[in-house]
Amino acid sequence: MTGNAKSTILVVDDEESNLDLMDAYMEDEYNLVFASSGTEALEKANENIDLILLDVLMPDISGFEVCHKLKSNNDTKYIPVILVTALSKRDNLQKGIDSGADDFLAKPVDMLEIQIRVKSLLRIKHQRDTIIEDKNKAQKYRDHLDKLIKTSPIAILYLDKNRNILNANKSAIRLLGYEGEEILGKNISGILKDDSNLEMEDKSDFTIEFLQKNGKSVSMNVSTSMVEDEESGTGMIVTMQDLKKLKGLFITPLTEREYNEDVRLELSSIENGYSYIIDNADFKTGYDAFSCFVKSGYHGLCISRMNPDHIRKSYDLYKTPLIWLTKNQNSTDPVIEPSEIFKIPPTITNFIDKVENGLIFIDGLEYLILENDFRSIIKLIEQINDSIMASSSKLIIQIDPHTMEQKEYHLFKRWMRKLPLDAIENIQLSNDI
Repeated sequence: MTGNAKSTILVVDDEESNLDLMDAYMEDEYNLVFASSGTEALEKANENIDLILLDVLMPDISGFEVCHKLKSNNDTKYIPVILVTALSKRDNLQKGIDSGADDFLAKPVDMLEIQIRVKSLLRIKHQRDTIIEDKNKAQKYRDHLDKLIKTSPIAILYLDKNRNILNANKSAIRLLGYEGEEILGKNISGILKDDSNLEMEDKSDFTIEFLQKNGKSVSMNVSTSMVEDEESGTGMIVTMQDLKKLKGLFITPLTEREYNEDVRLELSSIENGYSYIIDNADFKTGYDAFSCFVKSGYHGLCISRMNPDHIRKSYDLYKTPLIWLTKNQNSTDPVIEPSEIFKIPPTITNFIDKVENGLIFIDGLEYLILENDFRSIIKLIEQINDSIMASSSKLIIQIDPHTMEQKEYHLFKRWMRKLPLDAIENIQLSNDI
């Protein structure tokens, strides 16, 4: 039962007059289901029943036996059962207890008493249902989290309080060169070149030398998080990334055309050291603006979800470096996969360190948001923005604001200016660039 829905009570009695009496007294407050035999009661008892009023003296199967069967069945054992009996002997009371009954009522039934007993047991039943529901939700969350950890592209180890490896995902096993579960149970000190830097504490982004199964030493970027587990107690999650793979792409800056002084002056209102946003659903707008910049002599870098071949043909950009956000590893252009967003900031830093008055254009963050959590994208943008502010370059990000919730969008654009598209459109109309 959820919310204000009526509880459902199964009333079992072979005398029709008793069923009619219960119906008259209880139909307004409860949903009633009736059975006139023990066999019928067992057929109608299911997860939708919240409580059972069960007469002991039945023509086929006694109430004691019915109760015992109900309490022996995993699907019905937690349904409260009130035995209704005219028997008063102690041995019959003992039979009721042995059968698993939750309460007893003596005939003739006092309707006030039955209402009190029913409400009391229903309250306990619903409390228990809530606990089970919360437990099931928690288990589903843990199962989902466990699945995410196992399939994560980032290598993850789970240690107990003694630093023994309780669990390792596929990425960690592959990174360390092991097979199957042979790494489990090992103390992490056995796969570290020097374990003095690994403490049981929360710590982010530090370097440790790991030893692969073949004895080769690998430098890892490591972060640790303390966790509390009901079963194993205090433990720690260790995430690892090969430092060699954390480096960004190395881009050679090229220009499409010679320096155009007149256009540069027109574009001077778009200042270096700032990040700009184009927030509309027309993706062509951003590419038109980017094309205007690079065709006036700016060193440009385009990071896009769009196929680079299409960008080159559509905008006549055959020298400007283009990076494709895709899982397609067969591309002849530089590629960054959605799970490799950590490569984007160093790639941009590598580029702006080589140029003056550079321009970075990013389109396709919606794709990255689908593959990563939103906080990771915010952190990514802030990292890029920090690099831009300390440089002579500028950043333009194009995104459809309708792909985010309003709160997320305001958080996303808080460090950005709106790109003045009118100035760029005027230049494109008045100049053959």
